[in-house]
Parts: sequence; C-alpha cells; structure tokens
Amino acid sequence: AAKSKEVEGPNATQLGWYGPRWRSFLEDAKGGCRAQQALENPFPKLVDDLPVSITESLSASLIQWLKNGGQVEADVWPAHKPDMARLLYDDLATWRSDLKKIAIAITPSAYNLVPPATIPVQERAAWVENAATDLLDDSMFLRDGVDEFGKTKNFAHPGLREAAILFLYTGSYRIARRRPDIFRKEIPLTCLALICTTFNCVFDGLVKNGNGKSFPKFTAKEYEPIYKAMLKLLQDVMDDPYHGPRLAQQLRAWAEAGW
Repeated sequence: AAKSKEVEGPNATQLGWYGPRWRSFLEDAKGGCRAQQALENPFPKLVDDLPVSITESLSASLIQWLKNGGQVEADVWPAHKPDMARLLYDDLATWRSDLKKIAIAITPSAYNLVPPATIPVQERAAWVENAATDLLDDSMFLRDGVDEFGKTKNFAHPGLREAAILFLYTGSYRIARRRPDIFRKEIPLTCLALICTTFNCVFDGLVKNGNGKSFPKFTAKEYEPIYKAMLKLLQDVMDDPYHGPRLAQQLRAWAEAGW
C-alpha cells in the first residue's frame, strides 16, 4: 500500500498537487486564513469551522486574488474547494506549532530558567521543573512584577512581548501585515490570549520534563479551553478602571515596537 501511495504523489489537500498558479494563490490564502483565525478563533474545529469560516476565508481570498489580476488554472474550482479548505485548516496546525517553537526558544532566557552553574548536571532538570511550577502557579508567567503604585502588571511579561512581536510582526508569518488597519494600532486581545496560551503549553511541558525534550501537543482539544479562559481574563482586565487603560497602552506600545 505504501508503494502505491508513493506512485500517486500528493493529493488535492496538499500544495504539491496544484499547478503553479493555484500554488501561488493558496500560499496567499494561507496568510489570509491565519490572520482571520488569529483575530477570531485560533483553534478552529474540523466539523464546525472547516465548512464555514475557513471555506468562507478561502472564497473571499480567491475573489480578491482574481480582482487583483491573479490567475489560476482551469477545471479545479469549485470541484476542489473542500480540499483547498482542508489544506488551509491543516496549515493552521503547523502555524500553531511554529508559535510553540518560538515560545520554547524564548522561555529559558526570558524566564530565567537556565540552571545556575552551581547546580549539578543530574539535578538540573528537577531545578527547571520546580522553577516552571512556581511560574505556572497562579499564572505568574503572565506578570511583570508590580508598577510604581505596587499594583500587579498583568499580561505584561517581557517574554510575551518578545513572542508577540516575533510571531505577529517580524518573523516568517508576519500576520500583522495582512491587517495593518488593526495591527499597526495595537495587538488585539485575541492574539495576546493566543500567545499566553502558548506559553501555558510550554510551561505544562517543563513542569513534567525539565530537560525541555518533550512538550504537549498544542491542539484545540487541550488548549482551546485555556485560550478561552485567557481571553476572558484579558477582557476582565480591560474592564478594570485601573488596569484596563494600562493594558490598552501596553498593547499599543507593543504594536508600535513590532511595526
């Protein structure tokens, strides 16, 4: 069976199946879909969202592509519309996985999780596990100490800022460039909630495995509930008369730094 699969080559849910013009379009559509899901729902569900929001994003991208003078090969649309939507859906899993890699790379330095030289090699993993547990408790990893009035600086940790700028503005995805109307002004709450959830996933891994060799899968099943809780917390902070304006100012400052 494996041999016959090799002979067949890619199928229509994979980029390699398409001609060069469709491939160019689909790469562009991926960018549009990532931006939309980052703003609306970074954990889409296969059954609920594939036929609706992702297929709608695909169709809107195609209309825009053709309007801008882009071309595509004949006899592919609409027969392969569901396959293309699945390709975009699968791409979002890769996109989330790449965000997790950014958070993994940032975490040791941003959160002082490099064991001191005085810790023996065989105790280093346990040292990291303990430090990560302290940061995960009460979501300390989201905070950046206190302000000049002794109030907690919520959702302000420099690690979050670094990951947000890398993922949204300057890295390979540059989601912000797809929606300058929004991202030039501020980092949206949904995007900050996604970044926070990613670090939650990384800390979940380090608590169990201090050598950083194994992390949980960053899937909707495991992490959508945490994402929704983060978003609710952020909305609560925004509604707070003291912390709300400070968070809004911070989101503008981070966007300015990224842009």
